[in-house]
Amino acid sequence: MDQQLDYAILQTIQSNRQPIGSWSIYYLLRERGFDVSAPTIGRRLRDLERMKLLGKSTVDGRVITPLGERSLEKVARDRQNRAHANKLLKVLGGKTQKDVIDQLIVRRIIEAESASFAAVRASNALIAKLESIVQKQKDSIKRGEMGVREDVSFHETLAKASGNKVIFLTVHLLRSQEWMNYVVTAIRAKVGTSLVVDHENIVSALKARDASLARQAMERHIDQLLEDVERHWKLFRKATRP
Repeated sequence: MDQQLDYAILQTIQSNRQPIGSWSIYYLLRERGFDVSAPTIGRRLRDLERMKLLGKSTVDGRVITPLGERSLEKVARDRQNRAHANKLLKVLGGKTQKDVIDQLIVRRIIEAESASFAAVRASNALIAKLESIVQKQKDSIKRGEMGVREDVSFHETLAKASGNKVIFLTVHLLRSQEWMNYVVTAIRAKVGTSLVVDHENIVSALKARDASLARQAMERHIDQLLEDVERHWKLFRKATRP
């Protein structure tokens, strides 16, 4: 309760944007549904001052300190991480880390071939389309989105560019599983690695008409996905524990 109350106090003082007295804090918290007494509020305010999260601007007014601001930011990040992890695990619907890794291993085999063939067979129009998709993905991410749709479009267009119908149908089948697309993109976004940069490297290899380079770029792309999944799976589980 103390942590939740402390966060609410800091948030209330921060949002007020000017020094605020203990009674005002008490009434504002009551309006927010906190069933606490005025003495309890006073005690928590003194504790927060001792922790240097709050400071006094006037006799009756308190302000949040830079340390208090950072504390609020950390709590907000922790809450966001928990919400992100809960959403991710809900999408998984009981699937395991092995389920994700097994699919990525198959994708590595198929899509490395896809990239290799595309470097030799892709038309200039399809390469231009892949560049356009990468740009759309950049724009999507700048808007705060995850770029899942663009990611799927990129890999399916690349498979089409390979000129091999079996490869295209296999990639389409693998990429049609929405839970997998979301999970991989969410993990990649969380750890800060860039799908866009990987895709740009693949397109560069296609434009150079270098099949070996295209294969290597795709293999590195999926190898990085595998590393990210293995490295951060436990963190998502940990974030959802009570």
